[in-house]
Amino acid sequence: MAFSLPSHMARLSLFLPILGFAVGANGASSVTLAWKTNSEPDLAGYRLYFGRASHAYHQFVETSATTATISNLIEGTTYFFAATAYDTAGVESGFSTEVSYTVPGEVTAFLANVSSRAFVQTADLAMIGGFIITGDAPKKVALRAIGPSLANVGVSQALLDPNLEVVDSSGIVIGSNDDWRDGGGDLISYGLDPTDDRESGLITILPGGAYSAVVRGKDGTAGVALVELYDLDPGSGRVANISTRARAEVDDGALIGGFILGGTAPSSVLIRALGPSLAAAGISEPLLDPTLELYDVNGSLIFTNDNWRSDQESQIIDTALSPSDDREAAIVATLLPGAYSAVIRGANDATGVALFEVYDLIP
Repeated sequence: MAFSLPSHMARLSLFLPILGFAVGANGASSVTLAWKTNSEPDLAGYRLYFGRASHAYHQFVETSATTATISNLIEGTTYFFAATAYDTAGVESGFSTEVSYTVPGEVTAFLANVSSRAFVQTADLAMIGGFIITGDAPKKVALRAIGPSLANVGVSQALLDPNLEVVDSSGIVIGSNDDWRDGGGDLISYGLDPTDDRESGLITILPGGAYSAVVRGKDGTAGVALVELYDLDPGSGRVANISTRARAEVDDGALIGGFILGGTAPSSVLIRALGPSLAAAGISEPLLDPTLELYDVNGSLIFTNDNWRSDQESQIIDTALSPSDDREAAIVATLLPGAYSAVIRGANDATGVALFEVYDLIP
């Protein structure tokens, strides 16, 4: 049965200037918003929606007044707001004009989104994305495994039906998804719904610890896939380390790791490309001489390394995370918030299994 929005509710006209903000002693910020009153006799109340992405609201508050205060906002973060009105029958208007507000304060960059693209095969050659969550409070994250839609951006041999599993440090599968519409519908509210129904995704809340996202092809199929992690709650803990293990091929089959640094201030990171040392962990056919390139959002090459001791040996040693094999590659960089990608290939077009890692060096 279809409902049409009553005309008096559709005329909701909201005026949403920021009246003021307050910063509490604990560093949490709040903002108060106000709008014009609707005069309809069957008006029941208002809902103020908000989120950290434009038109992707994942929370709301209800009120019968024409003001609302949103508290515990993260300093240095931009929020987006829109309001609706609803009547006594529960019919809700469309959204008002959106407004945004950036909470004052400087926030050191954090790993807000990480992704890796590689050629996925079977058994040990599945793509395995590892990540570590730090902090005392559980963290909400979104995970996606993208395959078919990669063909739309010119990727050949895209994995046609990726399957996603989330595994904890003891090897127990704590979440899984095949087709995202079956159990991954919450992705829509964050604007993270995949464009192809065969792709996988889920939202989960995880306590601090080490986890892996494992991507395989359904029924043992192979192809290029993308695994992604989104931090949906940067105010609680942080994603301190991410890694992806997969086979690095040539051309479109190179191992490509992407990451987005959020916040408002620069952050130092260590990026590693491991290969030879994987043999000690029982990995067959490791990439014997990985090379590492780091690109900014414009596609400009900003750092490159082949053997880690050749460029930044002392800085890398100071991180206590230097690779164990001199043929492996590493880069230490202080980066502004934004999007970056790392490309791992084999020297002289060699192929093999490699491990891509990013460490957040914030103490």
